[in-house]
Amino acid sequence: MTIVTAIFVILLVDFVSGVVHWAEDTFWTEHTPVLGKWIVCPNVVHHRDASAFVRNSWFQSSWDLLIGGLVILGVARLTGVLSWPVWLFVVIGVNANQLHKWSHMKDADIPAFVRLLQGCRVLQSRLHHCAHHRGEKNSAYCVVTPFVNPVLDGLGFWRALERILVPVFGAPRREDLLWRLKA
Repeated sequence: MTIVTAIFVILLVDFVSGVVHWAEDTFWTEHTPVLGKWIVCPNVVHHRDASAFVRNSWFQSSWDLLIGGLVILGVARLTGVLSWPVWLFVVIGVNANQLHKWSHMKDADIPAFVRLLQGCRVLQSRLHHCAHHRGEKNSAYCVVTPFVNPVLDGLGFWRALERILVPVFGAPRREDLLWRLKA
């Protein structure tokens, strides 16, 4: 049961990473208060130059995830639900951008253990992740494993979510998401 729980938590982190990535690409722009400058602008740079954030330190890429992880741990402790699955969710979630970075790096620059996990299809590889950077950048939002994207994309999950939420909240298409279509 412990292995099944761990697998579920890892897939849940991947799903959550995808929902956040999708929301960032769908609803927020560089002009969104607070989030625009700190979260969307680096994403715009990343969409224009997919390897740009590889040059950032772990902290530069993950400070926002670290804050979110600390909030989750604090709430879990206060509500009495702090457990190893919560810790696992936070540890993997806080490192989602590092996992994402590894899918943009040359094999020689990726730690051997990570390359092994990518080769065994436990972690997302460069080949799997490149699907997000093609065309309109409106699929393959999850960045941790190679398992969740094919399911969500195959089900049309992102388009269904847009049909439900875009009429309510609106959704500007950012210039960085359209630049390839104009080329």
